[in-house]
Amino acid sequence: MNTFDPTMKSSRTLVPVDVSTVQDRVYQSLRLGLLKGEFLPGEQVSIRALAEVFGTSPMPVREAVARLIAERAIEQSGPRTLRVAPYIASDHENYIRIRMQLEGYAAERAASAPKNPAFIDALRRHNDSIQEALDVRDFDAALAGNQAFHFEVYRAGGYPQLLDIISTLWLRTGPIVASARKDEGLFYRIFNNGVRIHANVIEAIIQRDRAAARRAINLDLRSSHLSIRRFYQRASAESEV
Repeated sequence: MNTFDPTMKSSRTLVPVDVSTVQDRVYQSLRLGLLKGEFLPGEQVSIRALAEVFGTSPMPVREAVARLIAERAIEQSGPRTLRVAPYIASDHENYIRIRMQLEGYAAERAASAPKNPAFIDALRRHNDSIQEALDVRDFDAALAGNQAFHFEVYRAGGYPQLLDIISTLWLRTGPIVASARKDEGLFYRIFNNGVRIHANVIEAIIQRDRAAARRAINLDLRSSHLSIRRFYQRASAESEV
């Protein structure tokens, strides 16, 4: 059972927050941690431990966690037990199908936007950062770079409402992608393949090819999903032996 450890500060981006807007800042920090895969599926979280990391009282953490429970990113597994939503194969399959529709559309929108060299440069920087992180086996940085790349694309679509919906879905799937870190070879293959597909996304946006941008984003989502599904199937089979 994975359990949140407040002493693991070096591997997380959770930091103490300014008391002026404590609840929202705690919520945004936890949300970003989930988006970037800093928590694992089924990982237990403690209000008190999180409050210690943030340097706050338990109250703003409890309120922030309540918002994440409403978004189904965290669930109450017992009277006093909280955990990150676990991996359920059928649920994850449905989330990926929905994400393919929404994120494919956002990529189409990005490819339709006026040409913006700064946007293309940002995408290339994010993609390069993933490869650089993989080369030194810094998987946390690779996850962060992947999240930054995708949301750079989706913001360019110009629909904040769509970005909000996509972000909520990532809350439920980010920890699942992060769980592939347990198999370093698998993680490397998934993200190394992702770097190549991202290059196709960038080229499609440069060419303003809406269909190609959608195909590339969907390939990225689907290929990583299939690899992770096999990872969980194998883990389940091994646990039954």
